[in-house]
Amino acid sequence: MRRCSTLTLSTALRLTRNSFMATTHKISLNTQAFETLKHDIISCHLKPGASITEAWLTEHYPIGKAAIRHALARLAQQGLIINQGRLGYTVASITIKSIRDSYHIRRLVEPELCRMAAGHLDSKTLEQLRHCCKATYDHENPAQMIAYSYANHQFHCLIAQVAGNQRLTRLLEELSDDHMRIAYVSMVYGQGKKDWSDDHTHILEALNTGQGEQAAKLMLEHLAQSEEAILRAVLNLPELLETSLS
Repeated sequence: MRRCSTLTLSTALRLTRNSFMATTHKISLNTQAFETLKHDIISCHLKPGASITEAWLTEHYPIGKAAIRHALARLAQQGLIINQGRLGYTVASITIKSIRDSYHIRRLVEPELCRMAAGHLDSKTLEQLRHCCKATYDHENPAQMIAYSYANHQFHCLIAQVAGNQRLTRLLEELSDDHMRIAYVSMVYGQGKKDWSDDHTHILEALNTGQGEQAAKLMLEHLAQSEEAILRAVLNLPELLETSLS
């Protein structure tokens, strides 16, 4: 099993966080706090199962107590952290059941979103989707793997946005946030490299030519293969899974 060195990983995470902070000076502090903490959960800088408190976060993230409190509420709503009352918060654990539940919902929702989106891509969205399909990563470069996870997330969410059902879009975005964390972990610690760009390209071709049923079929196959690969990878990571894997 291949692992990135702790030094390489921590350095990449720090550089990525600093880069993010440098580009978010024009957005609200609430949004900045939320996106920064979400990024650190997805990249497992804040590890699954870790206990965190508002005071600790305020000390380590120079964003402000009010913004931190707002971010914690949003993260809890999305299921990335669990409110433990006076004890603070716990970063949501990665479990086999949570992965399977997430993919179960995605298999029900995303093929239908493909049917709805087929033939309705405007030029801007088409270009964005093509850009996502070009994303790749070096297995020894954690920052690239984080960027790849975000590109994968954007690909699926853009299709949902084109489909036009706002409730399904919000549902998929919330599922995809946690999926980014799982996908990142599987890339860092998984055996070998799995690149989904070809799958995405074929799905995009079907969407762009109005072949809704073909796009739905390809999406279903893609999700099944993705789930299998991720489950295989995370089963090698008992330190990131809950004791009970059921």
